[in-house]
Amino acid sequence: MSATNGRRVVVMGGGIAGLSAALLLARGGLRVTLLERDQAPPRDLADMWHWNRPGAPQMRQLHTFLGLFRKELRARLSDVYEDLLAHGVEDISVATPSGTGGGDPDLAVLAARRPVVEWALHRALVREAGVELRYGTSVRRADVAGGRIRGVHVRGGLLEADVLIDAAGRRSPLREDFTRLEQEVECGVVYNTRFFRLREGVARPALQRGVTSMVAGVGFGAGLFYHDNRTFAIGLARLPDDDSLKALRDTESFDRAAGLFPEFAPWLAGEVSEPVTEVVPMAGLRNCLRSLTEQAPAGYFVLGDALCTTDPAFGRGASVALHGAARLADAFAQAPDDLPGLAPEVTAQALSWVRPLFDDSVQADIARTRLWEAALSGAPVPAAPGVPSVNPFLLVEAGERDPVLWQAAQRCVNLLEPLESLDVPEIRQRLQAVWASGWRPAAPAAPSHAEVAEAVALGRRVFQNQ
Repeated sequence: MSATNGRRVVVMGGGIAGLSAALLLARGGLRVTLLERDQAPPRDLADMWHWNRPGAPQMRQLHTFLGLFRKELRARLSDVYEDLLAHGVEDISVATPSGTGGGDPDLAVLAARRPVVEWALHRALVREAGVELRYGTSVRRADVAGGRIRGVHVRGGLLEADVLIDAAGRRSPLREDFTRLEQEVECGVVYNTRFFRLREGVARPALQRGVTSMVAGVGFGAGLFYHDNRTFAIGLARLPDDDSLKALRDTESFDRAAGLFPEFAPWLAGEVSEPVTEVVPMAGLRNCLRSLTEQAPAGYFVLGDALCTTDPAFGRGASVALHGAARLADAFAQAPDDLPGLAPEVTAQALSWVRPLFDDSVQADIARTRLWEAALSGAPVPAAPGVPSVNPFLLVEAGERDPVLWQAAQRCVNLLEPLESLDVPEIRQRLQAVWASGWRPAAPAAPSHAEVAEAVALGRRVFQNQ
């Protein structure tokens, strides 16, 4: 029997989750219609800065495409991977602290902007037989009969379907109908991002970790992410109630604050780079985990951010989306005769895989918020423990002394191994040995919160007087 069995699949959402699911299912022989409320990406990559995606504000933020994303892309959508490399995306090794490669070949990340990745997925989908793309189309409601999906209502009428894949993100119009909120915790942070481009002929400055340079400030945070085609982004993070840093959304204040960080100085000199966007804030962030209700109809699947969102600081969203799409395609290939009936099992498996990542993000956000709030209130910062606890970010730093710790930590950070893989005797013993040698994590060369606040205030005054 044909793998398609005449099944009609509708995918809601044209982000990474929806595009990759549509592409993988179409290549499995299914007839797929993809619906996206925003407009299609531009034909020319050079016009990417002007692509407006109101439904996906994260498009204009810095991104990381971790080792799991790269591994899944190379294995499942190798043509998309090659297309990205052909259009300025870079493979950057994180197998060693120096970034020179060697060791585990899967320990590499992709330096890319989020819109460029979606652009490449869209290009592949356009070429795929059996796919219909409808941009500028919103789903109003699902059509259900006899406890099964029968289609979706869009402007113009009913679009019939046997399978509905909800990849419409955390604001999906169907989330209240068919899913329940398992847990929701505020991230407790506001991000402000601005993109820049290195000037022609300028060598790329050094990065600390793969495609990033992170700075853990006291009461705030900062990071620089390298992307494709010589672009990079700087993000400055603050507490939502920190009024002294709210003006970071203004370019003058942002630039003055970013200029205080020694790690960013080689990138921001006038002869080195130029800004290409304004500052884009992102607030109201929440860690959210959802599951299917008992009333969810057969044939309704939930994917990507519609299932789980976590603090974007960890860069896990794209990897979770592609991994989920790949597992969905595998499930459909293994049981083609009963695709609608697979929804409860597929969702349960997805939740089991993503739950530890969700819990880790929640715990990290709570710890960061407490630390930042204590710092701003003048409370003493807790001293380093006598015996350090095992966590991947500490192990990455300790990995400068012990390559076994480095690779183990990087495999977890890049989602190639579960977080619990670090909690083993060998890793604990190696970390304790490095600690006993007198090594300690390097103190960040960050400005003080007062210095950042002063720069922000000065920038605000300059802006108001212009």
